[in-house]
Amino acid sequence: MALLAGALFMAAMASLTARPQEEHKHKVPMIDKITSGTDREAFSGLVQSLDLKDSLLVIHNTRDDTDEYFPFKKTVSVATASGKYLTLDSVKPGQNVLVYYEQKNNKRTVKEIVLLENAPAPKPAAPEPGAPDKDKSPPPS
Repeated sequence: MALLAGALFMAAMASLTARPQEEHKHKVPMIDKITSGTDREAFSGLVQSLDLKDSLLVIHNTRDDTDEYFPFKKTVSVATASGKYLTLDSVKPGQNVLVYYEQKNNKRTVKEIVLLENAPAPKPAAPEPGAPDKDKSPPPS
């Protein structure tokens, strides 16, 4: 009888230790941990100035006629819209740019400056065939 009771006790203990291993649950990360982080934003406009000494880029937004100031690190990535990497001294006043930056706790960190193609100057309209040329003076009489 004691032998039977001991065997039952051992079987019960074995089933208790095996159960937690069988019921292993996978931990799923919390949603806020997946989505938390900094906000990456973009700003486009014309370069007003680039101060390499003070590491400050000023961009003029023509839509609402405002200037935005972007402090940057001298190691910031500069590229063309087609993906060609350039140096920071390639950024010149008057260029159309797209600035990618992160905003965290009221501090901006420029991540990339993309030089966009400036729009070509409009070509003058071609004169109608047979119309007199306005730039030429009339022939002497």
